[in-house]
Amino acid sequence: MATLSEMRLRFERIPGCKLVSADVYIQGLTGHQPLTRSDEPSANLVGLLNEATGDRILAAAEDVARSRIRLPNLAN
Repeated sequence: MATLSEMRLRFERIPGCKLVSADVYIQGLTGHQPLTRSDEPSANLVGLLNEATGDRILAAAEDVARSRIRLPNLAN
């Protein structure tokens, strides 16, 4: 059975697919580009897909969760 790191590296080898930091992923979520969620739960990755170009970014879900905790609460 492959380790989590090995599974994640497999996605990085796919053309048009890139592993990014949590900050880059969050910028994609909040940017103006129309992106669609494209997660890979088996590797604990959250992802965004640009349907126009086919490019996809993936970030470690645990890193994104930690980054979201540091974000200011915008609801108040």
